[in-house]
Amino acid sequence: MNRRAFLGLLAAAPAGAIALRLAEVDSPAQIERRGGIYPLVGPYRFALKKNYPTVYRYLNAVDIGHAQLGEVLLTNRGGEERAIRLIERDTWNLVRAMFLDPRNAPRLAPAEETAAPESAKVAWRLSQAFDWAHMLHRQVYDILAADFPAPRKDRYIREAYDWYRSEPPRVFPPKLKSHDLMEHQWFSQYWREKYPRFNGAIWAYHWYQLRLNEVMLEPAKPARDGSVAETTAEFRAMFENPDLLPKHMPMAHEISPSFLAAYPAISNAFDNLHSFHDIYNDILAHPKIADKEAAVYEQLDVFLAPPLHLETAPMHPLPPGLPRADLRRLNQLSHLEHMAMMVMPSTQMQQDFFPLPPDQRARIVQTLLPLMAETWPNFAKKHAEMGHASHAHPQP
Repeated sequence: MNRRAFLGLLAAAPAGAIALRLAEVDSPAQIERRGGIYPLVGPYRFALKKNYPTVYRYLNAVDIGHAQLGEVLLTNRGGEERAIRLIERDTWNLVRAMFLDPRNAPRLAPAEETAAPESAKVAWRLSQAFDWAHMLHRQVYDILAADFPAPRKDRYIREAYDWYRSEPPRVFPPKLKSHDLMEHQWFSQYWREKYPRFNGAIWAYHWYQLRLNEVMLEPAKPARDGSVAETTAEFRAMFENPDLLPKHMPMAHEISPSFLAAYPAISNAFDNLHSFHDIYNDILAHPKIADKEAAVYEQLDVFLAPPLHLETAPMHPLPPGLPRADLRRLNQLSHLEHMAMMVMPSTQMQQDFFPLPPDQRARIVQTLLPLMAETWPNFAKKHAEMGHASHAHPQP
């Protein structure tokens, strides 16, 4: 039944019948509030679209890519093999064409409910949380893209974050959630194992978003324009050569350390958002999770509760201004190597680690496994269950 037909039946139904049906609901909490959410309006609005039109269209394509994979996983009735083919081939080709030529990307930013209607039906509260965080993303880019003095931009960013915090049920917390939640639950890592190429695309999206936060802090427009162009070229290169796609989920402490230092709460909220995208994809993809809505909301309640399951790894930020070659090396680390860097006691140790040959990195990771097991309570169990297959090191 389409929406118009449903509304027609609703209008024709006796008021008593409607009231009777509503009375069957145990409590108002069972009815999900679906009110709209709106960004804070400021003089910077649409600055990204005006000053960096290619970036704007790429970010629209990112939203489409996120939405399309969820729609395929929720609507596919042809079995897992068909879903893998649709996402790893068809959806990949769709988004790749947008990044290779931005003229193929959407000219307007899609709303979460429009781009992912089935996902919105399955978990509306999550759809709202995603949409709200994506609005903050866009506001920050608009502010950084505007031709204002740095102190004025800083004020606008803090105002935008205060506006974001005004909707607590939709806010990803300002403190980082434990990597255990994304990596080491019983269903974790299923999505990335079955859909490795498109998972790499998702992580590339997150790299691009984080890197834009970093380079757009540059106050001088010529230098900022050059850094944005270089970052965009590197992102495009990942789709020209998929071997360059990230092998672990990029995080702010390595990709955008200056933005993290300036706006730790916003950076952590974005890292939490990206982690939950992984969790959501695992839930949608896993065939043993029948009630997707219940599973999503169980995880969301934990993730949106600020004091629960916080990260304890030191995660020393890398220095800003790493050259493009080093950023590529970082992206090629396995997620086990990335987690090893998260527990290292100093930035210098991390800088010494990631340029090493794979066999030397592997030996260092082995020495850090006990510390990783101490940091993440479910690490050792997951590591053993998967036979170390998902934690494999690249061969020298």
